[in-house]
Amino acid sequence: MNTNPFGILGANEPLKAGQIRLANEAAVNNQFLSDALTQYSVGWTSPGGVLEAILETLTGAPVIVPKRFSFKKADNKQAFAAVEADEDVRAIGADFKRVTVQGSTVDAHTVSKGLTIRVDRDELNDDPEAEQKAVAYLRTVLLRGEIVRAFTGLSAAATGGNATTGTWTAAAKADADAEILAHLHTPADAADPLPNRVFFGATAWQKRFTTMRASESPAVSLGSALTPEQLAGLYAVDSVHVVNERFQSGSGKATLLSNNLVLLFNAQRSGLKDDPSNIKRFVTKVAGSTDAVFREEHASGVDVTVAHQSLIAITSSLGIGKITIS
Repeated sequence: MNTNPFGILGANEPLKAGQIRLANEAAVNNQFLSDALTQYSVGWTSPGGVLEAILETLTGAPVIVPKRFSFKKADNKQAFAAVEADEDVRAIGADFKRVTVQGSTVDAHTVSKGLTIRVDRDELNDDPEAEQKAVAYLRTVLLRGEIVRAFTGLSAAATGGNATTGTWTAAAKADADAEILAHLHTPADAADPLPNRVFFGATAWQKRFTTMRASESPAVSLGSALTPEQLAGLYAVDSVHVVNERFQSGSGKATLLSNNLVLLFNAQRSGLKDDPSNIKRFVTKVAGSTDAVFREEHASGVDVTVAHQSLIAITSSLGIGKITIS
């Protein structure tokens, strides 16, 4: 596996125009902080907001935390408790019943992440927006990196009976949607977080169509044409997402989400630190923003650095499902 799919240089390697390297400590010195470029970065989104949507669908809403923090893992059934026998009713002169949040406490800290690119002096002279374009490019690479981290964590956490296989070919004539529905409700008896999101790799999505269209059942065959939005209603989940976006990997290309996988998991939009979900993205603000941009002048050009602090954590492995499609 290529451990450096984006071709990024080490933090202390010499930098030439157009190259990207990991941001080092000197690059994020506050004396180089650019308010103008930071404001541009905060307002910038990828084309159509696609990358931001993928990341938020994978991890839920970002949870704003200090640099060092702790959180509760949703590793028991207490997160799904309900009151019984009027336990929430207070008698006259008595106190309300006290509820405590249980689960393993994890001490954690967000990680400083950033990239630097040198914008050549000639580019600056020819293009007044060269620095803004550099910021947009670095933000794109950083977003893709966060998406890869989130997907890799979810995929690795799906183990045991929650990791299965499916044969979705024209010859198999499988009812792929029925298989997914069965897998979605596998964790219910154990009171695990029921998945509320389904992610298809591009090849898995194509195979779903192929095997269902070949079915001799008219209902199954017609179902092959359902859109992700329609499938979300059928599966009774918040969203179904098909990932077609790609990133450079070595000399070839690979999709952000492994082509032949279907992932099922729970992520929340609450932005709460201890809600029961499988994955969270913790974020610490840098210079008051979720991203900060630093600008350092050199004789040959300007080094532009985009930095942020975050931690993507699997807060509960309960109920994460993975179907490997052949």
